[in-house]
Amino acid sequence: MLLAVMMALAAVQAEPVAAPQEDAAPAAETAPQYGSAAHVTGFLSGEFSNEAQWNRADPSLHREPEAGGATEWLDHQHIVHTQVDAPQIGDHVLYLEWRSGGPEGAISRQRIWAVRTDADGLVTGFDFFTFRDPEPYAGRAAEPGAFMELSTDDLIGYPDTCLAERRDAAHAGYYFAVDPETCLITAQSGTQMRIFASIRALGNSLTYREQGTIEDGRVVFRVPGTPMPYSFIRQDEAEPASEAEVDSQTQEQAD
Repeated sequence: MLLAVMMALAAVQAEPVAAPQEDAAPAAETAPQYGSAAHVTGFLSGEFSNEAQWNRADPSLHREPEAGGATEWLDHQHIVHTQVDAPQIGDHVLYLEWRSGGPEGAISRQRIWAVRTDADGLVTGFDFFTFRDPEPYAGRAAEPGAFMELSTDDLIGYPDTCLAERRDAAHAGYYFAVDPETCLITAQSGTQMRIFASIRALGNSLTYREQGTIEDGRVVFRVPGTPMPYSFIRQDEAEPASEAEVDSQTQEQAD
């Protein structure tokens, strides 16, 4: 009897013990597809500044913005583009807040960009809006739910012919443009005006140009007031774009 018990204990001790199961590593998140709404909004989001451009500019350009194109000017802008939840506007929405002179400066511009996609989910462009009353949204980009109730009633839009269309970027970034041949609006004064806009994003840099002209070709406004567009460098990355890279992209847009 004792022999049988000893043999049974030996069998139990000889049975291999299973190694403890380790928690499975979380599956790596799939990067958004280039050209998708998620990729575009992520690419255009962030904190940017044209301080380097402003510092390099002729000091004579450091003046307040003026209407028309008679006097050239360039100001220092610090801009933050944030993805926000605004379900009444669209699934992929950016809120733009620009400040003059630096991150603590006075707000100079607040806009909404709403991305459009095709049947394959690729971005075709975006609609842009101004606020009827921007004050309630100032400084609230990071606040959860701040834009949940935002509707088209709160915004001033542009005709479908003023879509900022996605164009061939000729590089790994993005290029969007509003065509003045198709974008014709009526200003509050009743004057008809053609709108041109151009946005290029490449790496850690972003350039921006906007202009309005009346039918006889006279410039009503130009932002910025120089032949070259705004040249912004991303501030929320460890390695911002080099000045040479930004200058190259700026010249590309100017051409």
